[in-house]
Amino acid sequence: MSQENRDRPVELSRRNQGCAVTARWRTGSGSGGITGPDEVVIRLADDAAPEIRERGITSATLHRLGRQVDDMVAEFHELPSVGAYQVMVRRYIEGRLAELAQARGATADGFEADLLAVFEDLTGRGHADPLGALATATGRSREALDGLLDVARQRGGHEGRDWRRV
Repeated sequence: MSQENRDRPVELSRRNQGCAVTARWRTGSGSGGITGPDEVVIRLADDAAPEIRERGITSATLHRLGRQVDDMVAEFHELPSVGAYQVMVRRYIEGRLAELAQARGATADGFEADLLAVFEDLTGRGHADPLGALATATGRSREALDGLLDVARQRGGHEGRDWRRV
């Protein structure tokens, strides 16, 4: 932790899918190790979509925002961004799945086809472990994803539509 961070309160914030999360460290949080914030505030963003406002802050929201807190802890402690590529891929996958769901209608069938489209996109980009990246981003096991991808393939994939252009 830099001297500057030890001498004053620090507040870091992130926005993610209709929510804002703020982490605060107090003055003089003097231990030499990596410490989490003293306070974390999670709130719906003022411009959150109506469906997000209706749902509120769920356990899935907390899980997703936990990763944002991890990023802020790394930033606060000025840790090297060794995992930056994995974070970038995870965020890309989450964003693409959200875009694809919105394009087909959130209540329509097709999650498996969306997963297959993102899997094929990652494979086409030469990602070393597209299944592992999907597992990390979605919180599902490799086995569960294999099953969902098989369902999508049996149903005809993404039905000839180029989902990467959605």
